[in-house]
Amino acid sequence: ASPAGPRDTVVVVMTLFSKITGEVDKADAAFDALAVPGSASALERQSAVDASLDLLVSSQAQMNKMQRNAQETDPDKQTYGPAMREKVLALAARFDAVRGKGEELKAAIEPLAVEEARAKDAEERAAREAEEAAHLRQQEEARKAEEARAVAEAAAAAAEAEAQRAKKEEEQRRIAEIQAAKAKAEQETAIAAAVKIAQEEAAAAEARAAAEAEKEKKREESRAKKEALRERTAVKPQPDPAKLASMLSSVTAAAPAAPKTWGSVHHVVGGAVELRSLLEEAKAAGALTVVDWSMTTCGPCQRIKPIYEQMARTRPTALFVGVDTHASPLNAALAREAAVSAFPTFHFYVDMQRKADLVGADTARLAMMVQQHDPIDATKLPSEGEGEPNPATKTEMQAAILKALGELKESTASMDDFVTSVQTLLTFVGNVLAHPGEDKYRSVKMNNNTFNQRLGRHNGGVAAMEAFGFKRVAGAEPMLVISKAAAKHDGLPAMKVLLERAVPARHAAVPSASGVAPPLVNPFAALGGMGGMPPMNPQMMQQMMDTFASNPQALSRMAEMVRNNPGLIQQAAASNPQMAQMLQANPHMQQMMEQMASDPAALSAALNNPFARSMMGAGVEDMGAGAAAAAPPPSEFAPQGMSEDEMLAEAIRRSMSEDSGGGGESEGNQPPSQP
Repeated sequence: ASPAGPRDTVVVVMTLFSKITGEVDKADAAFDALAVPGSASALERQSAVDASLDLLVSSQAQMNKMQRNAQETDPDKQTYGPAMREKVLALAARFDAVRGKGEELKAAIEPLAVEEARAKDAEERAAREAEEAAHLRQQEEARKAEEARAVAEAAAAAAEAEAQRAKKEEEQRRIAEIQAAKAKAEQETAIAAAVKIAQEEAAAAEARAAAEAEKEKKREESRAKKEALRERTAVKPQPDPAKLASMLSSVTAAAPAAPKTWGSVHHVVGGAVELRSLLEEAKAAGALTVVDWSMTTCGPCQRIKPIYEQMARTRPTALFVGVDTHASPLNAALAREAAVSAFPTFHFYVDMQRKADLVGADTARLAMMVQQHDPIDATKLPSEGEGEPNPATKTEMQAAILKALGELKESTASMDDFVTSVQTLLTFVGNVLAHPGEDKYRSVKMNNNTFNQRLGRHNGGVAAMEAFGFKRVAGAEPMLVISKAAAKHDGLPAMKVLLERAVPARHAAVPSASGVAPPLVNPFAALGGMGGMPPMNPQMMQQMMDTFASNPQALSRMAEMVRNNPGLIQQAAASNPQMAQMLQANPHMQQMMEQMASDPAALSAALNNPFARSMMGAGVEDMGAGAAAAAPPPSEFAPQGMSEDEMLAEAIRRSMSEDSGGGGESEGNQPPSQP
């Protein structure tokens, strides 16, 4: 290409001059407008200023070149004419002034823009945080909704399970009721069968010709036994009063003094002075002192506190002391003096000397150390002396026994359990009567497993033992103990007979030979139409009362018969010598018959009381197995000088002896052993 001519150069320069002039004018106008504070935000003004400055910066090189050409002094190198040079130099000056104006404006706007940017960032950050919080709330609400749904589903499932359980329990209860009703029906049927079998056996025995000879033999044996009883109960000469007084005084002098007892925890508040006084008191009694160092804020101290108090009650021959270091400043000083650094801490003192320490709430270890260091054995029976007698009269003793055994009967689950409990009680009482002077037969450990299973766990069991004269003795192993004097109470033998009457002769049903219980028979068949009554023995009488007790309808029908015919009892007695003998021997039977007519409900309640039933059957028992004869008992049966209690005891003894097979002492009459 050919080089540009002068004309072309002028055109280019003018074009560039016009371009830069326009840019400077535009930037100058923009800077003037942006200098007004309210025209736009600081950030917008800053951005517009930067744009205008960027435009000037982009033209700076061209402006500098034009300025150099205009300032050229060499005529050969000059590009512009004089007029153009002046215009270019004026434009360069204005270019620099406008650019400087823009820079100043930028510097003025920049702090405002920075503050505005900071506020905008804060606003955007707050908006983001608000958005995130809203998102978290939505997530939390969704989580709670899911949990509520899960809880509702679990509750529905639990309700369904509970409904199923209740349905199952109801079905089991219904089945149990059906089985109980079936068992009751079978028992009633079996009882009726047993009554019928007993009646048939009694009728067959009466028909045998050998019965008369056996009866005569038993009469002879009875005479011999009554003679022996008369000799045993004969009045013995009383000892000389002076010798008796001397003997009693020697026994009293030889008897050891009862140890001092406390029975509760003594809480110290007076510090060392009070504790020393207690230690001196225990030393004088020869007793163990246990000191429990504790604090109110100590958890283990509070947990073992009731156990410690129970030990104090069960071992009254030892002095149990409690020292709470928070109770008083004196107690706190005493604990520091005793160098107690952990709680609870237990100190064991004998004769005011500390024998052992125990740190911590170790119940088993505490009980063992109390047992180990106690010089007084609270469970040991006195080896000398008779002890305290039982102050109860026979009547009071009998009332207490009847009450306790009534409670025992109510608390046992079945007749078998009641019989087991009474037989266990008989064992202990029999041991006392057979061995009144031996300590091992006069004490029972209350935590003995056999005692608890058979008697102690039932309501009325321990009360029955206490009614016979046993007393509770506290200690590491609580015991029931009867003193030698109480063991010699003259009412014990008669009370033992009374207790034996509480055990039914037959309390289990007897099935038929085929294994199927026979149908229920008429419960009045045992009376033989009142006029033709067969011989009654204790078992038949017991079964008849069992029938009436378990069959209220039969009892009501019998009551109606007696009520409609007031002379029925006398008519039956006139035509049946045995019944006349029975009513004569047992007035309670007459009362029972009369009560049938006046109050069947009261009689039903009496038939369910083992002692009332034993009194009703007393006369029948005395008649023995061969009581078919109409003749009254021989005159020797009631020898002169025998009290009513002695006659009753002898009658029961004879009945028991005859049931075991005849005369003499049999194995069944040996004293029972301790279980």
